[in-house]
Amino acid sequence: MSPADRAKQFMPFDAVKGLREALAKKEAEFLLKKEETPEEEEYFSENATDFP
Repeated sequence: MSPADRAKQFMPFDAVKGLREALAKKEAEFLLKKEETPEEEEYFSENATDFP
């Protein structure tokens, strides 16, 4: 087996073409769309010390 053919075994593999890009796009859309309400902000700021 040639070194080039052997190297192909270790190349990144995308089983579903475009999945990574589609997931990144959906994540960005979700993060941009979600905004905390004033009540949520207050709740999270009061309870932020509860997390390790």
